[in-house]
Amino acid sequence: MTTITINMLDEVAAQIEAQHISPQQLDAFVVAALTAWLNRPRASKDEQRSMQERPWSAAFQGSTVDFVDQLIDENRALFEELSRYAP
Repeated sequence: MTTITINMLDEVAAQIEAQHISPQQLDAFVVAALTAWLNRPRASKDEQRSMQERPWSAAFQGSTVDFVDQLIDENRALFEELSRYAP
C-alpha cells in the first residue's frame, strides 16, 4: 500500500477534528473519491486536448454534484458502514 500526504486548508482540518472524523473514515473516503474519479467516463481526444489547456482544478467545475452523486452511488455500502462509526 502506498501512502500519500494531503495538504488541506486549516478550516477543513478543524472541521474534521471538530466532527471527530477518524483517520480510517477519512482514508476510506479519500480512496473512494479517488477511485470514483479515476473510473469516470473518459473524454474524447478533442476533449482531452481542451482539458490540457485548462488548469487541473477545472476538472471539477460544473460537475461536482454529478461527481458526488456517482461517488455515493458507487460506494453506498462503504458510506453506510462508515456512518455506523459516526458519533
